[in-house]
Amino acid sequence: MKRVLGIDWGDKKMGVSISDILHITASGVGVFYGDKEEKFNKIEELIKKYDVNEVVLGLPISLSGEIENQGKKIIEIKNEMEERFKIKIELIDERFTSKISKNTFSYERKKGLKIKEKRVEDDVSSAILILNSYLSRSK
Repeated sequence: MKRVLGIDWGDKKMGVSISDILHITASGVGVFYGDKEEKFNKIEELIKKYDVNEVVLGLPISLSGEIENQGKKIIEIKNEMEERFKIKIELIDERFTSKISKNTFSYERKKGLKIKEKRVEDDVSSAILILNSYLSRSK
């Protein structure tokens, strides 16, 4: 069975997670930095490495339910990814994932980390939450 890649896309970096082959849970892959092309190259590498046939991309939606500037960028990224990778790209509402990951996810693991290291953990945690949300919904 193929895997699903989860991405929390940001302007400077992206957090990435991967499903297990049974699509039960997500694990962190890492945080990757660079411009869009560098990120796309990394995604392509991960698609091949993990035998991915679907990508879940977090879509930032405002609290009022509107898709604003960053959300519109993500929709453009989704369209470019579909064209380039020829695989299904699913958008999932990522409201609150950053806040949840900052406040609760892996609190014990983040103790003693420097601020920059905590931000990396938060990006990976957000990608895990995005993918786990999708996996739960698709069962």
